[in-house]
Amino acid sequence: MIKPIKYVYLETTNYCNLACSFCNRDEVIGALQHMPLSKFRELLESIKEHPIKEGKLMGMGEPMLHPKFDEVCKMFKEYFPDAKLVVATNCQYNIGKGKALRERFETALKYTDVLYFSIDGYKKSYERDRAPAKWSRLIDFLDGFKGMNRSGCDVVINYVVNPDNVHDIEKIDNLRIDNELGELRLNIAQDWSEDKSLPGGYTKEQISYLKTNWSKNIKGKSEWDYEDCFWVEEGLYTTVEGNVKMCCMNTGAEPFGNLFETSINEIRTSKDFQNVKNGCNSNTPTSHCKNCSYKELVPMLSEIGVNNIYHE
Repeated sequence: MIKPIKYVYLETTNYCNLACSFCNRDEVIGALQHMPLSKFRELLESIKEHPIKEGKLMGMGEPMLHPKFDEVCKMFKEYFPDAKLVVATNCQYNIGKGKALRERFETALKYTDVLYFSIDGYKKSYERDRAPAKWSRLIDFLDGFKGMNRSGCDVVINYVVNPDNVHDIEKIDNLRIDNELGELRLNIAQDWSEDKSLPGGYTKEQISYLKTNWSKNIKGKSEWDYEDCFWVEEGLYTTVEGNVKMCCMNTGAEPFGNLFETSINEIRTSKDFQNVKNGCNSNTPTSHCKNCSYKELVPMLSEIGVNNIYHE
C-alpha cells in the first residue's frame, strides 16, 4: 500500500554563496541552475492530488538566490494553500533599503509560514563553519531586516550544533532576543552521505551542558528506529533537476527517477524504491539507509533527553 505524500522538500536552485563545513553539495550537485517557474509549476501539478501538510523550499542551494523565489513561494501556496511553508536562508546577502534582493525577500515573506535564519556559531566559529560567510555581513543582514514587514511569518534561528560551537549557543540566543526573532532551534550536526555515519567528538561536559541548558531547543526524537522513518511512507525530496531521492539525509544517493520524465506513483512503486521502503519498515535497512545519520543520532538525543518533533 502506498500512502499519500504529506511532506515535501523541494529544491528550486542549487546556487549557493557559501561552502559550509557540514554540507556535501560539491559531491552531489550537477550543473548550476535555477528551476524555471514553468518547470516548478509542472512539478506541483504532478503532486497536486496529494494532501501536502508541510513543504520546505530548500536543498543544496540558497533559496533566495533564485531570481524569482518570491514567485516560487506564491505558486506553492496557490497549489497548497493550507500547507505550512518553511524556508531557510543563510543571511549572507544585502537586504538593506534600495537593494535588489529586499523586495524579493519581503514579498516571499507573504507566502512563507516559517523562515529559518541559519546561524551556527558566533563570530570566529560562524565564519569557520560557514566559510566564506562573514559575521559583519550577517549583522548587516539583521540590521536590514529590522523594521521589515514580516507579514505574519514566524522568523526563527536554526543552529547546527557541533563540538566546536556548543558554548556559542547562548550568544546566539542573545542575538535572537536582541533582534526580536522567534525560537532558537538546535539541530545536532549530521553527515548527509550514504557511506558515512555521524561523527562524534562531544565531551561529557558538553553533553551535560546541552542537557541542562538546551534540551528543550534541540529538535529530534530519542526513541526512533528505521520503521519510524516518515520519508519512505509520506515524504518527497526532489532536486532542482526534478530527481527524486528518498530523503534529505542521503543527498548523495542515486535518484529513483525524475518527476519530469516519470510519474510520482511509478517512481514510488518502483522496485528500488520499494526495497528501501520495505527495509526500513522491517528494521532491516538496505545499504541506502544503514548509515543513516539520524539513527546514529538517537543515542545522543536519548542521553540529552530530547524527544519532540521529527520534522518541521
